[in-house]
Amino acid sequence: MMAPRHILLALLCVLVWGGSFSVIRWGLRDLPPLAFASLRFGLVALLIPFVPRPTINWSTIFLYGTGWGAVQFSGLFLAIHHGLPTSLSSVLAQSQVFFTLLFAVVFRLERLCMRKVLSLGLAITGVSVIASDQTSVVSSFAIALSLFGASGWASGNIVVRMVAIDGQRSDSLTFIVWASLIPAVVLAFMSAQFENHQTIFNLNPAAAFRAILALIYQSIGALLIGTLAWNRLLTHYPASTVSPFSLLTPLIGLSIGYLLWGETLSTAAFVGSILLFLGLISNLSIAKVQSK
Repeated sequence: MMAPRHILLALLCVLVWGGSFSVIRWGLRDLPPLAFASLRFGLVALLIPFVPRPTINWSTIFLYGTGWGAVQFSGLFLAIHHGLPTSLSSVLAQSQVFFTLLFAVVFRLERLCMRKVLSLGLAITGVSVIASDQTSVVSSFAIALSLFGASGWASGNIVVRMVAIDGQRSDSLTFIVWASLIPAVVLAFMSAQFENHQTIFNLNPAAAFRAILALIYQSIGALLIGTLAWNRLLTHYPASTVSPFSLLTPLIGLSIGYLLWGETLSTAAFVGSILLFLGLISNLSIAKVQSK
């Protein structure tokens, strides 16, 4: 059983992460998406002179930073930039669970069983229902970008799992700070190639203040504090105990999206989200059984 302070810590994590999607939309009012994502990691990477380099080799740090950082957040920020509602983006982000499962099977870290196939089938059906919604103004391109980002999150999970198999730790401040350097540089290069930065230099004081607040929330809150707190919980409890709290993240994202932006889900998006949730719950129940 989790200690009350750890339950509060888990709830703080999912609250910060659930609100992160609306903060992204808020920041995108003033910042180009790739530049915003790059600055998110750049602020954390500024801590590099003050922390030692992790013992994990550079190739692992590069792989993790590319997937977990550059791929995940370029996909997420661009998806919201191209009109994906924050409420729906918080739901589709959870498809990372199933990308993780697929990648784990490919790299022979896990084996498929019938219940996992069922969970995967529910998730794929749910995403397909959302993507095929003819009444929605959300483009298939935005949905594809969101799924692309989720696949990056999943690739980071696989790297973490391989690091753990090798007996090393990836849940330290040093690892997160140094890994943030990779997406900061990659996303800055992409932004330099494809985005107009004149808008950043032309921000009025009010817009600049909004952008700074969004960056602080994203870098210090969602990235640094949220990730470290979640990883700390995983060092105290089995993943099957901690993971169910992650289901609250899209629920919070849906609620904040409705309250702040007036976002509502169409019938197809609602049905697809329910199917995705059922797949997540089924997958978590499998994890609990296997951990016993």
